[in-house]
Parts: sequence; C-alpha cells; structure tokens
Amino acid sequence: LTGKIIKKDDEKITIETEAAGKIAIKWEAVETIAADGELFFETADGNTIKGTVSYENETLLVTTAGADAVSLAPEKIVAIRNPEEQVAYQSEAVAKADRSLLKHWSGSADLGYSLTAGNSETSSLTFGARGVRETKGDKITLYAKGVQASNSTTGTSLTTAQALWFGGRYDRNITERFFVFGTGNLEYDKPQQLNLRIVAGGGFGYKWLRSDRTKLNVFGGATLNREYFNEADNRTSAEALVGEEFAFKFTDKTKLEQRFELYPNLSRAGTFRSNLDTSLVVGLNSWLGWHVSLGNRFNSDPVPGAKSNDLLFSTGIRATFGKKK
Repeated sequence: LTGKIIKKDDEKITIETEAAGKIAIKWEAVETIAADGELFFETADGNTIKGTVSYENETLLVTTAGADAVSLAPEKIVAIRNPEEQVAYQSEAVAKADRSLLKHWSGSADLGYSLTAGNSETSSLTFGARGVRETKGDKITLYAKGVQASNSTTGTSLTTAQALWFGGRYDRNITERFFVFGTGNLEYDKPQQLNLRIVAGGGFGYKWLRSDRTKLNVFGGATLNREYFNEADNRTSAEALVGEEFAFKFTDKTKLEQRFELYPNLSRAGTFRSNLDTSLVVGLNSWLGWHVSLGNRFNSDPVPGAKSNDLLFSTGIRATFGKKK
C-alpha cells in the first residue's frame, strides 16, 4: 500500500491512500515500512525519536536529522505519528496535565514576629500563606492568614489581637477576558467578639489589564454572610460584592500586590463591610523575599463593645514555591 502514514496507535497503523482514503491495518500484518517524510516514533521505554524510516534486517531503521541511524524492533514501537498528529498528541497531553489538581501550583508563605522585654512585655506573631493553581481554563486560589498579639506589662497577659482568616476562590474563564467565580471565606476575630463568620458567594469578573508588569481584575457578585458572636445575637445577611485585584512589577525582584473587596449589606440597608490587603515584596534570592504588608478590615455595624476598624501592619520574610507569576 502506498499513501501517507497518519499514525500507529494500539495495534493498528492508519494510512491515507489516494484511491481508498484512510485505511487501518493490523500492525502485526505489516511486513515492511518506508517513508520519505519525518515521523515520530515512541518506544516502549518512553523515548521519542524523530526521523525518516526504512526497513532493514527485520528492524525499522530511523535516520535522524543528525544522520544517525537507530534500529527499532517492530514490537518495541508503541506509537508512530506524523508531524500533525504529534502536535495534536502533545496538545492533548498538556490539556490532560492541566486537569491534574496536583500540578501548576505556586504561592508563598509569610512570617513575622516581634518581642519586647523589660519595661514592657509584648509579643506579636503574624503569618500568612497563599497558593494559586492557574491554567488556561481556570484558576484556584487558597489563602490563610492570622495574627496573635499580647501585652504582659502589667503582670497579667492581655490578648490585644487574635484573628484568623481562611478562604478560597475558583475562577472559570468564559472568554480570554471574562470569567465567573465562586468564593468562600471563614473568619475569627476575638476582639470583635466574632466566633465565626461564614461567607459564600459568586459572580463574574473581567481581566482589565494583562501585561508582563501589570495585572488588574475587577469583579462583582453577591454573597450570603452568617455571623456567630460571643455576646451578641447571631446574624444572617445577603450582601453584594464588588472588588478589584491589582499586581505591578517594579523590577524582576520588587512587586506590589493589592486586593480590595466591598460588601454592601442588602439585608440591613446602609451598612457594609470592606477588606483591603496590600503587600510590597522584595526578592532576596530565587525563593526568599522580604514583605511589608498592610491589611484593613472595616465593619460599619459592629456589635456593641467592638470597634468598626481593624488595621494590621506587618513585615517579615516570605518564602515562595512554584513557577513565578
């Protein structure tokens, strides 16, 4: 048979002939094979060899671009593909790899600590962690951050700050610029008498700016907020959500990251919450950096005895992992 070799997968080889179109033949029935154009040969040991092929002494002789010849026994060949099929195969392999939840993760972990002793006895610990898995089709973001501060100057330990925030968001691209998302957050803040806040919601977003140095996303949607307090009535609220996230690279080692979220309350008109997080990061080497971070949590309707605003300023080391964004 004379024709164009398309591919060999499983136990058959497919050839496109001029008179009969595509024909699939059992691989075991092939006596000899020859091709002037380059083909890709995948062997049983996982190697891929590219070259032209002829048949000699019951083996396939593949001549590569460097004029080297490689002998392959027919039973050791797992697949044969022409250039078009090889491109399609590689694209499919990349797509399958993208669907693995264990791949494509990058992120960072922050740590800061301060201590005073003598005339004043204080300590403060801040930590944070963030992981991002981003592919062409979607993006998963997970985060955690916390602060613990105490003052023992008077002889009695007084907790001045104790808060934890956990959360995540899933973005699904609709077009190159538009995406939809779902989000969930858990919060604990002792000075605000907040035992637990559960926020779940979703919406849509737009990738406004996308360049090597600048990224700006805007988004909006709605959430459901359930709050459990220590010495006040629990509350359930529907909220709107509008926000933006911004990143700018001053240099390859210096980067600004900023995120703002506003939650107008739909159940208690005239009240709202807002979250602001900003970090300036300076890289010290390929994986370690120094960060200066500012966070602000505002609630226009706090429970009695609690203030409406919590401001957190921290600085410390940042360790990164995965591919740099």
